[in-house]
Amino acid sequence: MVYFLTALYYEAKEIIKHYKMKKVIEAKKFQIFKNDKYYLIITGTGGIKAAVGATYLLSNFGYNENDIFINIGICGANKEKAHIGEIFLCNKLINKYTKKSYYPDMLFSHSFREGSLESFLEIVDKDMIKNVKADIVDQEGAFLYEAVSIFLKPENIYIIKIVSDFLEADSVTPVLIENLMASNLPKVYEWIDKRLNIEDYKNDIMNKEENDMINILCKNMKLSSAMEYEFKKLSKQYKIRNGQILDLLIKYKDVKCNIKAEGKKVYGELKQKLMEL
Repeated sequence: MVYFLTALYYEAKEIIKHYKMKKVIEAKKFQIFKNDKYYLIITGTGGIKAAVGATYLLSNFGYNENDIFINIGICGANKEKAHIGEIFLCNKLINKYTKKSYYPDMLFSHSFREGSLESFLEIVDKDMIKNVKADIVDQEGAFLYEAVSIFLKPENIYIIKIVSDFLEADSVTPVLIENLMASNLPKVYEWIDKRLNIEDYKNDIMNKEENDMINILCKNMKLSSAMEYEFKKLSKQYKIRNGQILDLLIKYKDVKCNIKAEGKKVYGELKQKLMEL
């Protein structure tokens, strides 16, 4: 199942149309739309509403930890860091008030720009730009991610934002929002289709030779525990997509790194190849 969450109807309208969703009449607290594969909830603006809405959706309509959750909508940006209509897949989320930062797993390749998002409770205008630490700003992302991560795997939660303004909220109209969503969503739909083709198997599909090679590479690249965990997960997903992985891993069997910095560089190259859809 794929769950969408938007703050505004104008952000949701094109998605509802594209997936031919119908309104869920029994949902009384929020506007919810669905078909047999997708759900979409419109929560209204603000982090508290988004977190409550996501919890309501997942708690009342059932979920599996392997389901995918996508928060998509518009955002503001510093003029020097983005351009109007640019799509961000957020790799860092900052809660302005708790100062906590979250780092969504970027395990799958994509054509979007990766960047940081800072979530505020109020609308951010130009006068507040000195207080903004991230590339883009909104009122939901970080709050929502914290709530949804209680239910779903971190690598299955995506915060996707489309830049609508340079901290000029008065310039954002329903027509502008609809146009931005309509022109950019086809790229998102294409990515979702590719993402859904990657099945998440619970059982280990790697054979002994592949596991042995992975363990050798982990040692030779001097990977940290976190990087080793990521490497093994990416390797499994690569094999699911391509049917085999040994041909790729063998190319790195003779690489031996003396320091962690060298290993990190080599792993970065291998990681990019493992993430190709």
